[in-house]
Amino acid sequence: MKILFILLISVFFSIPFWSFSQVNLAQTSIEQKVDSLIQNGIQNKAFPGAQVLIFKNDTIRLNKSYGYQTYDSLLPVKNSNLYDLASVTKVLASTLAFMKLYELYNINLDEKVSNYFPALKRSNKKNSSFKEVLSHSAGWSPYIAHQNTVFRKNGAFKKRTLNLERNSKYPTRISDSLFIHKNYTKKIMRRIKRTKVGALGEYLYSGLWFFLLPKLTQQLSGISFNAFLNTHFYSPLGLKRLTFLPANQFPVSEIIPTEIDLHFRKQLVQGWVHDEAAAMMGGISGNAGLFANASSIAPLLQLFLQKGSINGMPLLKPQTLETFTRRTYPESKNRRGLGFDKPTLEIEDTYPSKLVSPESYGHSGFTGTFIWVDPIDKSFIVFLSNRVYPSRDQRGLYKLEIREKLLDITIEN
Repeated sequence: MKILFILLISVFFSIPFWSFSQVNLAQTSIEQKVDSLIQNGIQNKAFPGAQVLIFKNDTIRLNKSYGYQTYDSLLPVKNSNLYDLASVTKVLASTLAFMKLYELYNINLDEKVSNYFPALKRSNKKNSSFKEVLSHSAGWSPYIAHQNTVFRKNGAFKKRTLNLERNSKYPTRISDSLFIHKNYTKKIMRRIKRTKVGALGEYLYSGLWFFLLPKLTQQLSGISFNAFLNTHFYSPLGLKRLTFLPANQFPVSEIIPTEIDLHFRKQLVQGWVHDEAAAMMGGISGNAGLFANASSIAPLLQLFLQKGSINGMPLLKPQTLETFTRRTYPESKNRRGLGFDKPTLEIEDTYPSKLVSPESYGHSGFTGTFIWVDPIDKSFIVFLSNRVYPSRDQRGLYKLEIREKLLDITIEN
């Protein structure tokens, strides 16, 4: 219909058809292909709904919501709805904050993390450098399932873990009906210190360092992790729907539910971070916890694409982005940058798409989220979904290669 409309106007006003913006035609092509891809994902129950934003050549080519919040088809997904970003938090909060700390406090990436965390000096992590932990090559354990340690055999909560009511000992809400002990964060930090360390230099994806980053941010800057991000990035960019603890700011109906948690919280998780360890940190964590809609993520990715400046505001140095978004150890099998994920371009193992450039970078999230920036193609994509609804066992997002095909559509059009 759009092309027919353009043709009619072209004839009526004697304007050559080719003089109309090619972007509009390309945008139509992108939208049709993305519509087909996402609707196929919904029909095959890869996710009940999604948001997709595609930016290319200085233009938002698509910003659209699909499907419903859940499979009951009651509430359609809107562009204003917030999704749990899961590990995309590692890029849009943790790595972002660390890049600024790196600039402000002249951090040496080869310096030992234990110089900033004295407790680690008496641990097997005493020699780990910032470069190693950020590139997942320090050998740190992937994750600690804290939620498996809070129950007694009779199903009740152990002391100093969780409670069903808020009081002075359990002041922090982590779900609709659970409150965490005021000292539990210290227990998490002690567990991180005691975890085993694997072979140095080998790629082993670990979230543990990112749990320490909020403390480092406050230690150096004197303000909280959340306040630091708001001060240096979120507020200057006017990001109204990118936040931790969204249930404190928005109606729950505006927040997309994630999983029906049958094991830990024993309820639908909506408005609270899905990641259990991040939840037990009080919902503000460097590993996970950030919620957003696609429109509020786009300015950050545009900032990356434009080498640290946007709308005349220099928020990061170009050299900083270059350092963090290139392969940290290009001669090794570790594809990672510093905090950022990078593509594998080997023919037998392409990730996330065979069409992305070696200079591209991004991150994925367990809940079904994905961002990717390609400076050579001058593009980025935001894909948000709740593929873990109703259960994390849902694997359709991966089987259907939704994210790979979304990148292919962006680059080919």
